[in-house]
Amino acid sequence: MRVYANNETIVKKGKLGRRLSVAGLLILGLGMLVSYAPVMIQKWIDAGNPLAQNPFILWLYKGGWFYFSIGALIGGFIMGQIGNSYMRRFLRPNRPDMTVAKALKGFDDRNRLYVWASPIDLAFVGPAGVYAIVGRDLAGAIEFVDGKVKTPFSLRKLLLFFGDESGGRPLDEAEMDAEKLEKWLKEQLGADAQIVVKPLVVFTNDKVNLKVSDPDAPVIPYKQLKSYLRSQLKSKPITKPTLQRVVEVMDAYAEGAGAVPITGKEA
Repeated sequence: MRVYANNETIVKKGKLGRRLSVAGLLILGLGMLVSYAPVMIQKWIDAGNPLAQNPFILWLYKGGWFYFSIGALIGGFIMGQIGNSYMRRFLRPNRPDMTVAKALKGFDDRNRLYVWASPIDLAFVGPAGVYAIVGRDLAGAIEFVDGKVKTPFSLRKLLLFFGDESGGRPLDEAEMDAEKLEKWLKEQLGADAQIVVKPLVVFTNDKVNLKVSDPDAPVIPYKQLKSYLRSQLKSKPITKPTLQRVVEVMDAYAEGAGAVPITGKEA
């Protein structure tokens, strides 16, 4: 199998995540410090410090500190959460895309996996068809109902509420990605191109205990991914000429974005 991974994007967004996370913490700290502003400003007033007459300082003293502090706490929290989200996606040693690539190891070079190297985050192309993949690295008991991930309450869940990955609605994400990629492919190949991009949700944690209830699209643990794709070969979801055309435009996009192909044993 050939894997196109946009390592430049991965590195840049990982660094951005770190910076946003640190900036969020600094802003949170500033919000807490500002709550002490009235006491400090009163001391300046008592000492006749000219800084106490600054319009901004007076605004803080007369109640503005409360709004500044609340704004900083909210802004710092949001920025920190965005930073943590980027770090989970781009810096963890076991990113979902890496687990998917390992799960597909052994497929020949007719198969492609595009990691941040296509119009969507993670795409698979091969004789088994074209798929928009969304991964979730969640452990423990997971119930997938009506497209939504449900997990039972636990102390660990409470402690990691702000740092753990959110289950959310991965099937909705996969369906939107599938629609986006299919539209792009038809723009490249012509509206009459017989292209169907299917959504696929893959849980990538070894410790997941997954229970799925009547999903609209496949929702599987990563260990079943290879067998699932092989099972799709029987229905011949894509013709050889169409597959070749799809691979050509997807490879060109990936290479244009700076993605580095990995083939054979490396993949």
